Amino acid sequence: MTTFNLPPGEIHLWSASLDVSDEKVVELRRLLNPRELERADRFRVPNAARRFITARAVLRTLLGRMTDTDPAEVEFSYSEQGKPSVTGGPCFNSSDSGDTVIVAVAHAEIGVDVEGLRPLPNPDRLARRICTDRELEQLAAIPDLEFGACLLRLWTFKEAALKAVGLGLPGGLRNVEVDFRPGKPPQLRRLREHVNGWSLLTADVDPSLLCSIVVRGADWRLVSRAFDLQSA
Repeated sequence: MTTFNLPPGEIHLWSASLDVSDEKVVELRRLLNPRELERADRFRVPNAARRFITARAVLRTLLGRMTDTDPAEVEFSYSEQGKPSVTGGPCFNSSDSGDTVIVAVAHAEIGVDVEGLRPLPNPDRLARRICTDRELEQLAAIPDLEFGACLLRLWTFKEAALKAVGLGLPGGLRNVEVDFRPGKPPQLRRLREHVNGWSLLTADVDPSLLCSIVVRGADWRLVSRAFDLQSA
């Protein structure tokens, strides 16, 4: 089994396809624990169950190779808010959209969100629901043709930030504020009670996807890699 090393100061961003054969899904189920299988079996849509099983298997396989552990033996602990961690392993977070799952790994608290580019049915209403007054002022300067994509990017910033602190969407998107003025790199202005100490990064994983990462600390080097579960 190939071991994946994670040097200090690097964020490894793995992307993998969730489009696998039925035979592969049966094989991947053997990697999941009873809690995960119970969750998978609650999906009423078969494709949703397939995607969950595959995404979890990708995560287990990657963490197994980083901790020299059989993927089926990787043990997760969960915070009060449900964020998983692995004793003795790196910090990690995952997100999926369509047939792609993204896993971000670092030696610091981290969150990642990926969203497929798509038309928004009522972007103005969504903006009022998730944005602070300062963000709404910045959005007002965005050209109409770029408004939807910019709002989706802002969503990924906010969700990645909330996932980094272990809260996810219940933490409230308006509790995160981002400075995204044109011509300047986006910066986190506020993350709930946190003001400083976090970095916001973007990654080009696919032309049809927007991917954002929020990680504690600064001066990170982002390393993007593809992972082929079919041949793992």
